[in-house]
Formats: sequence, structure tokens, C-alpha cells
Amino acid sequence: MKIWKSLLILFITILLAGGGFWIYKSYFSSRQVNSLEVISQNAVFVFETHEGAEQWNSIVDDPIWQILKTFPAFQRLSDQLITLDSLNGGSGKIAKSLNNQQATISLHSTGIETFEILFTLNLNPSTATNFIEEIKSRIPSGSRFQPRKYSDQDVLEYYDSNNDRLWSISLLGDLAVISSSSFLVEEAIRFFVNEDQQSFYSLVKPIPYNSDVQGRLLLSGKGLGSLLKGISGQRESTAIASLDIMPGVVALDLILEENQMVFKGPVLYEENINFTPSIQANLTAFEEVISNRTLAITQINLESIYETQKITNRAFTARATFSGDIQRKLLDKGFLDSFTGELYLLDLENTGGVDQNLALLTRTGDIELAVQQLKEFQASESDEGSDFYSGHEILYFSEEDFPAHLFEGKFPGFGQTFITSENDILIFTNSQQAMKLMLADINSGSTWANSSRAPEAKKDLSPTSGFSRMYLTDHIWDTWTKKANPSWSSFLQKYSEAFKSFPWVSFKINQLQDKTEATLSFPYDGQSKPTIETTDAISLQPSNRISFDQRLIYGPKSIINYQDNTEDLLVQDQNNVLHLINSAGQEVYSVPLSGPIVSDAFQIDYYKNSKLQVLVATADRIYGIDRLGSSLPGYPFGVNNENINHLNLVDYSNSKDYRYFISTAEGNLYLLDKTGDRLEGWDPNRIGAKTIGAPAHYRVPGKGDYMVALTENGNLQLFNRRGESQSGSSVKLGDSFASSLIAWSDPKSRSTKLVGITKNGEVIHSNFNGEIGYRNQLIKNDRDSEFLLVPDQKQNDFVFISRQFNEVSVLDRNEKPIFSTRVSDENLIYQYFDFGSGRQLFAVTDLNQEFCYLYDLKGNLQTTMPLESTGPIQITYQSSLGQYLIRTVSGSTLTEFQLAD
Repeated sequence: MKIWKSLLILFITILLAGGGFWIYKSYFSSRQVNSLEVISQNAVFVFETHEGAEQWNSIVDDPIWQILKTFPAFQRLSDQLITLDSLNGGSGKIAKSLNNQQATISLHSTGIETFEILFTLNLNPSTATNFIEEIKSRIPSGSRFQPRKYSDQDVLEYYDSNNDRLWSISLLGDLAVISSSSFLVEEAIRFFVNEDQQSFYSLVKPIPYNSDVQGRLLLSGKGLGSLLKGISGQRESTAIASLDIMPGVVALDLILEENQMVFKGPVLYEENINFTPSIQANLTAFEEVISNRTLAITQINLESIYETQKITNRAFTARATFSGDIQRKLLDKGFLDSFTGELYLLDLENTGGVDQNLALLTRTGDIELAVQQLKEFQASESDEGSDFYSGHEILYFSEEDFPAHLFEGKFPGFGQTFITSENDILIFTNSQQAMKLMLADINSGSTWANSSRAPEAKKDLSPTSGFSRMYLTDHIWDTWTKKANPSWSSFLQKYSEAFKSFPWVSFKINQLQDKTEATLSFPYDGQSKPTIETTDAISLQPSNRISFDQRLIYGPKSIINYQDNTEDLLVQDQNNVLHLINSAGQEVYSVPLSGPIVSDAFQIDYYKNSKLQVLVATADRIYGIDRLGSSLPGYPFGVNNENINHLNLVDYSNSKDYRYFISTAEGNLYLLDKTGDRLEGWDPNRIGAKTIGAPAHYRVPGKGDYMVALTENGNLQLFNRRGESQSGSSVKLGDSFASSLIAWSDPKSRSTKLVGITKNGEVIHSNFNGEIGYRNQLIKNDRDSEFLLVPDQKQNDFVFISRQFNEVSVLDRNEKPIFSTRVSDENLIYQYFDFGSGRQLFAVTDLNQEFCYLYDLKGNLQTTMPLESTGPIQITYQSSLGQYLIRTVSGSTLTEFQLAD
């Protein structure tokens, strides 16, 4: 009995100790997390370092930084590190935190074409808890942290003084996770909470970190696939699909060599492939036929052709009947037996209207037998026969993807196949034009072996590599910009000089005894200091184009989709039908109206539930339309049977107790509540003339609320909210105006002024007492001169327009010339867009020619060709993407363009 009691006590003791240890580990102990455990396998890349500060400094001190710093991603990374350091106390505290601690920088896809960076930092247990508190205590004045929970983990959202969210931060055990994308932080938390998920760590766990280097680059097939999806104009392709399922990952140590940035390290590949190069390799024989018009080249150089057959393209779907024919009529007859393990795929210049010219080169020990077997196979499959060009017989195979069926799915893209031979090399091309190109260059000696104009990159093609892929940057550049989606195409064009500072990029795989090693090389000119030529116009291609049945007469106007915070577009056609289009280009609704829209498009929260409705006016009705296309209660309604000229939306205190400020053709002002009832003092308020632009409400510091209207005959009308005239009302500012006034806060006088310009070019500043404090006549050289004030899209700033004869001059708010440009007509629309930080655009739309010309404020055209437009354009700046969205209407078509910042 005593023994059983002792055993029972021992069991209870062990149970309590184990339970206590579990409770301690679960609730009191700070969990040690490898940074890679919270990073998705879909990451485009991961850079891991344990000497972050030293690594960063070595890059900045290296000549390559002169190239890298021109890319906005690297400049933004530098700025973000400086910001993080300042939040953590400054003076290099972030750098000190990085010493001897694991840190990662990873790039992730966060949208169809968007990518964001995730930072992780493993902290010492002693500093982890102080990390967040230190950051909280260092935020600038006006900034704030907003705490929240996600999966029971604390998340801090950092907002700047403009109430823009800049950072999401979470502490997961001793691991700090930081990103400008809250999605990435939440994803990291999901990996932290659910430890059984397949993270990036599970991919590279067999490859230990090399402590002798300062950092390593981790790449996977999935990550490269997500990169191509975001950049390419075609999100679905065989290349992307093959990367998505590629069973490989590389861990490449960073080595900064003279005039070359190199990443080198082990390869993990599920397939059992020996990348030892062929001892029969004859690179010279291939260089004899590699055209100087090669843009990129893939080299497979293994011990035998059957070793190359182990490299398969899992994304390729073979046609069973065709594969069976190849197996029986070629492979079973020993077609490949005389082939060496050398295969070269060339991406060639696009000629003859072909989108992609490809050439596949193989070498065989019995070229006559190989050609004869191909002829017999061709004869058994069809009666297509052969052709002759430049002394070469060319076999033709109409069956799609003949090389891919022959070589285990490798080399897709051959819609048809043309085959000839040169010495002991078989040449496969995917078009007749590609075959003619190859033979013409072989006959003229314009090849890598025989031409003095062969690219320098050929020295990087080596017979000692088992596999390599090389891109000749300058040669392939036009192809990349054309195949990229519109957003990335304009970005590539803008930063082309920086990209071309790397004349070629190569990736190699070599077998070194019992291990496989990869090398990624970026050679560059050590003296290169690329500049970004923002003056260069860019060739824009539409990113979306939507056609309607009728000509469009209004819009595009952008509004917010309250459901997902994306942008919708409003347009109206000549049958007066209003169309709402979502960000995917789909029509949400179409609603017939009583006539053309005469107002801007506004959004109201009628029910005060954060669900927004559209507010627009025609000449006889005011419409309130919800997202389903249904009218709000009591809408549409008229205004005392008068014709509406202008509508403005007023919300005095952001309380959603809206007022509709209306001017009519009869010379009256009305103020309505959101139910359409006319308010006292405004039923109507008679001013005796039409207004220039919409009447507006202004809250003037120290003076209160003003309701302001400018009449066509130049009278300034000032009222309080009850419709009572204020001191100085009805003052005559000038004879007549063609553009409305703007309320401008003068930083010098710290006062708010009403600024305008008369049709004759007289600039006028007035205060809200009707007192004119400034008049200045601009130069007028022509009786038909045109003078306008053009506000920016938010009414925060403005420019003046002076058109004399056929020249338009743009002047700043101080009437100083900004730039001038030649115009060919008088029927012009001017628009000014200011997105801050040097991002200003000026648009001139010629309504007669139906073209829009887009300039920066240096007068440089931003596009090589004008944009087709029959009215005002709409521009939005997407700061997270660093790009402008430009929407135009031409005829019955709504078009969207993307322009890189």
C-alpha cells in the first residue's frame, strides 16, 4: 500500500510539474520564434540577416548603392528604416537592435498588382517589452497609436498627423513584426498562432544560416510566380503556373564583388537531378548559331539527354494521343539516343508581327539520322512536307507544342514548329519569321561566335554550368515593357536607366560534388550613376476600357465604394442614363435621369450608418441614389419649379445633417435640408443673376460661417447661415468672370481670402467683409485673350491661366509663370491636379480635336501620345502603388490608364 501511495504521489507531482511548466510556457514565458515561421511561402523574396546594421552599411557604402537608391523601393526602405529608428529613440537604436539578432525583410503580394514589405526583428527578451513602449514614447506631435486585437494578439496602428495609417506593429513573443500593410501583420499573426501552417521556414529549414556571411536571399518558385502575376499583363500563363508548383527553393548568400552583386548558395529541389555539366559540352558550336538578336537565353547542360528529361514542367498538360505518337514513332526508335545533354532556348527579337519568337537548339552525334527520323515522323502525322530557305531544308509541324511533348513539358510556346539543322545542331523555331531570322544571322556571321557586336554577356555563358538563365537587359527591355501590365509598364519606362545599369542578369546552377549550388549575378558599371528622367514622356496603354451603347456626356467622376473602400466611377450617356462602374470595370447599376447632370457628384450618408449614396442634380431634379440603384425616400425632387444651375453639398459640422446649396437660372439661391424642404431665409434668397460656379459655404477662423456666391456680373454675395446679408455683400469685384472664386488661406497674412480673376485678366483678392485688398492686371496682348482661375481637385490651391493667341501660360498663385505651351484651338478645358510632394499635373483637353495633353509643372508632356478625351478627365493618385489612375471619356468609351509616379 505504501508503494502505491508513493507512486500516486510521484504521479501527481509529475502531473503538477508538467502542468505548471505548460502554463508557464503558454502564458508567462516569451516564446522564441524564428522570423521565417511567420512568413508565407508566397513571399516574393525574403532577405535574412543576423548582422543587419553591418549589412545595410556595406550596401550603402558600395558603388552599387548609386544604382539601387534610384529605385523608389530602396529609397522607401531607407526612409522607413530611418522612421523606425526615430520611433525607437534615434541615434541608431534600430541598428543596435539588429546586431547579432535575426531580422528579415520580405516582399509580399497584397493585391493584383501591389506589393508591400514586411519587417521582422528578433529581440532580446530583456528588450522586447521595452521595444513597443519606446516607440510609443517617441511618436511626433499630432501622431497617435490606435491599439486593437487580432486573434488575441495586440496590434498597434500608427497614424501620422494627417490621420494616415503608416504602420502596423505587433510583438509576437520576442519577435517584432512591422509593416505598412496591416494585412501582412495579420498574416504573420496567423502563422504565429497556428504553428502547423506551412511557412517559409518549412521550406528552408534544411539549409542552416551561414554565420560567415552578412545575409542571405531566399527565393521560391511560388514567390517568383506571385511576382510575375503582379507585373505581367497576363496573370495566367504556363510560365507562372510552372513556377507556382516548382518544387524548389534557394538560399543565396550575398557577396558584394567589384562591379558585381552576387548571391550564391545551396539549392533544394525535390526532383533527383544531377546538375553536373556535360563532359561533351561544346559551347563554341552553339555560339556559332546563337543570333545577336537574342534577348534572353536558357541553358541546360547535363551529362546526358536523359538526365535533362528529369527536369519536367509540371504545369504543362500534354495531349495523350500526340504524346503516344511521339513515344512510339520517335522515342522508342532511339531518336534521343544520339543527343547530348545540351539544350539552349533563345528568346529572339519580335519580327514580322510575331509576339514572341523562340528558337530551341539541341546537339546530336548523328544529325542525318535525327533529321531522317523527324521526316518519317512528319510523314506519318501529316502531308505537310518541307520548305527551303537560304540553303536549308525546313520541316514543318503544325501540332502545337511539339518540343514540349518531346522534352517533358519544357519549352512551351511553340504554336507551330519549324526545324532545320546547322552542322550537328538541330534548330527548332516557333515561327517562320524566327527561322528566317536565325538563318539570316548564321549566314551573315551575326552570331555570338563570329560577330564583333556580340554582347559582352556571352562571357557569362559557361560550359561548366549545369543550368543557367540569362537576360540581356538592354535587348529585352522593350519586350518587358510591352508584356508588363500598364501600371508596371510605365514604372519600367520611367526607371529604365537604373534597370539598364545592370547590362545582364544571370542565374546558374552547378553541381559541386554532393551539393547543388546556385548563383544569381547582377554585373554593373561601378561608375554608373543613373538618373531618373522625369521629363521623358511615357507611352501609356489602357489598363481597362469599357464601352457603352450611347455616347457619354458626363464624367468620369470618382466616388468611394463604402463596402471595400475602392473607387467607383460615374458616367452619364446621351440618353441621360447614369451608370455606376466598380473598380473591376463592372456595371453596378444604370439609372435613367430627367436630363443631363448639371452638378458635381457628391456622396451622402443619408441614414447615418456609414453606407453612402450618390447625390447629383439635373436642371429640374435632385437625385439621391443608393448602391442598389434605388432612389432615397422622397427623391428625386424639384426646387420650386425653377431650373437648377448649380448644386453644392454643405455639412456644417460633419454631423451628416446635410444642406443642399442651390443656385437657379432665375437668379435665386436656395438652401434645402436632405428631405428637400426649403429652409427659412432661403425660400428663395433672390440675388438677381446666375452664379459663376456653385455657391459655397466657408467657415472662416475668427469670423464664423459664410454662404458665398459670385454672380456673372461680378457681384460678390455674402450671407450667414440664416440667409442674412453680411457686411460687404453685393460688392462689385469686376465686370465679369469666366471662373469662380476660391477661398485661399494665405500663409503670410494667416487670413482666408477669396481669390478670382476677371475675364479681362484682373486678379482680385477680397476678404469676407467684401473689402478688396489686392488688384493686379495681367498682361493682355489679344482682344480674345482668355483668363481663368483653375483650382486643384481638392480646392486647396490654384493656378491662373492666360491664353494669348495660340499660347497658354500657366501662372502660380503669385502670378509667376510656371510654363507655357502651344495650343491649336480655343475650345479648351483646363484642369490642375495637386497630390503633394512634387506630384502636380496639368491637363489641357482640346474638345475640337478630342485629345487631352498631360503636363508636369515644368511643362513636360507625360505621355508620348495625347489621350483621347471628349471632356474633363479624372485622376487619382494611389500612394501605396506610387502611380496615377487616369480616367477619360471618348465617344461611348470609358478608358483607364495607369501612370507610374
